[in-house]
Amino acid sequence: MKFIGIWPDERKWNRPSSFYVLIPFLLMFCFVSVPMCLNLPLIADDFNLVIENLSMGNITFIISLIKIYVIWIHGKPMKCLVDSMARDWNTASDDSEHETMIVIARLTKRIIGRSIMLMLFVLFSFLVLYIYSAKFRSNKLFFYGYYFYNVSISPNYELTMLAQLLSIIYSSIGYTVVDNFVVMLILHVCAQLMNLRNQLKKFQGYDKQELEMKLKKIVRKHIYLNRFVWENFGCYISLNSLIMSHAFLRFVKTVENCCNVMLLIQMLGCTFQMCFQFLMVIMSLKDVTNECFFLQIFFMSGYLIYVMLQLYMYCYVGEKLSVESTELANAAYDSEWYNLSPRSAKLLIIIICRARTPLTITAGRFCSFSMQLFSQVRAKAL
Repeated sequence: MKFIGIWPDERKWNRPSSFYVLIPFLLMFCFVSVPMCLNLPLIADDFNLVIENLSMGNITFIISLIKIYVIWIHGKPMKCLVDSMARDWNTASDDSEHETMIVIARLTKRIIGRSIMLMLFVLFSFLVLYIYSAKFRSNKLFFYGYYFYNVSISPNYELTMLAQLLSIIYSSIGYTVVDNFVVMLILHVCAQLMNLRNQLKKFQGYDKQELEMKLKKIVRKHIYLNRFVWENFGCYISLNSLIMSHAFLRFVKTVENCCNVMLLIQMLGCTFQMCFQFLMVIMSLKDVTNECFFLQIFFMSGYLIYVMLQLYMYCYVGEKLSVESTELANAAYDSEWYNLSPRSAKLLIIIICRARTPLTITAGRFCSFSMQLFSQVRAKAL
């Protein structure tokens, strides 16, 4: 993320690093997205070129630009989330909490690693396809587009090629690392919810005073992870604790507010990309004598799997977040609440009432990411 200038940090006008993002953003915007959009009316009569324009570059670059802009503009709240993650790791109360967080961190590492490997595979296969097919093409650029200057003469051609190559690299990185970053944040919330559930399962052995302190800590942590603040919370927790709970970032609310529009655009974009890619595969099958037939099928298959995997990641972590948040209510209900004092039982009721509403990550607040959503998108795309 530092490579493209979107590492979470507070953006300041007098800090040059805050504007490093303009280099990849302007390259993608000026040399790929705008020329390809301007070229659409000129190729409207050629259905194959329109599909290639939309599926191979235009939609992907637009989504990448939106992702880069969203993470850059929300640098300060995202930095707070990263700081909160570090604080959670440093303040884990026992070895079991550390172990849970390590398990989730390993899962996150595997997901991110496979996503990056697939991105590199798609990028490499695209470059191989371009190099092999260049001798059969009249246009030697990576992408067809309308430019306000003559790209067929030197050095305009070489500079445009270099700008498009850098744009491809920046777009691939931006498209992938933003998804990986959001997935990492959501899985961290899942780990914290699992820790809260484990704490609820073993609070029976505490004495009365220690029990109240543990329950208060669980309630504060739950509020920190959620976006909800109880109006009458002060009835059960001291003033200092209440101030602390309000100072805590509401983790899921921050992720949701920053990313819900971006995720809506990605979900719609992925749906269109899958439709266009399947259509391109069908059209390629009609021309098996094409010299680049096998390379085209190879690349389009890898690209299609990559797009579906990025959408699947959000649906998987969204489903996991929803399940872990509701399981917290089940853990509270299955505990020996009938042996608690009325004061302690009220704290437990707060947890149960809040956990009855599952935490979700939404696409523009229209729908929640889940495995059901992934199945629906896949079915409609096919």
